[in-house]
Amino acid sequence: MNNKQNWRGIFAIPMTPWTANDQIDEEVLRAEIDFIIDKGSHGIVTPVLVSEFQILSEDERKTMMRVAVQQANKRVPVIVNVAAPSAPLAVQFTHYANEIGADGVIAMPPYTLKPDWDIIYNYYKAIAAATPLPVMIQNAGLVPMSTDQVVRLCNEIENVTWVKEEVPPNPRSIGALVAKGGAKVHGVMGGLGGQYLITEYARGAAGCIIACEFCDVLCQLWDALEANDNTRAAEVYERILPAILLESLLGMAYTKEVMRRRGVFKNNTMRMQGDGALQAADLVEIDRVMARLAPFMK
Repeated sequence: MNNKQNWRGIFAIPMTPWTANDQIDEEVLRAEIDFIIDKGSHGIVTPVLVSEFQILSEDERKTMMRVAVQQANKRVPVIVNVAAPSAPLAVQFTHYANEIGADGVIAMPPYTLKPDWDIIYNYYKAIAAATPLPVMIQNAGLVPMSTDQVVRLCNEIENVTWVKEEVPPNPRSIGALVAKGGAKVHGVMGGLGGQYLITEYARGAAGCIIACEFCDVLCQLWDALEANDNTRAAEVYERILPAILLESLLGMAYTKEVMRRRGVFKNNTMRMQGDGALQAADLVEIDRVMARLAPFMK
């Protein structure tokens, strides 16, 4: 079917909000989806790394998918993550994406092992065969693929038409995919919180998939780039860059704390504790970046 979607812009990722008894807080999640849309985001991607998807149960992943699609209610496209350790489970998630009315699916290669090329190829082939929706490759994580491998997947497998490219050096990888992809690669998006958004845009990126806490500011950066207003783009970028770097340093507890301060989250609780709890000095840094961004936040 090879659906053509003209996705473009800032696609925001909702974090997973937790209640005091370690359940997904659906009320907060719905408020988060509204926040993402109200702040001008062009789309939603969930549940991916920012959403702690690795430690969600299958039912919890489906909750994140279902609530996002329901609450967005076609106001913006919602791309749901169907990545799994194996093709059969990825196909189950893909069928669920069809059922709930998602606009697309995204998947990194099988992530609990280092599969050979045949496993990766057949995995994406199985996902694409299970849906009429556009399939986005997330080229990141344990199994980074070469530009030629990604292009081959897009050229040979129907519906595999989009890429979130995160193999360093990211801007060069995006530029290579745009140059080599041809008509079968409908678009390439970046990530990393928007660290390289200006450079990626210059190399042909169709957008950037980022955590949602400052999506309104990054939308202003994107809009300036689209308007060819380089002065405004530089102004916004230089103002938000410290906040982006702090996200890469402190992890998702930081993004949740920002969302708490913006009146959406009730806490900054993480189920994944790899980054550790925020320290007093971290909170001071968050004070600083939020004060700098105050004139830019809607």
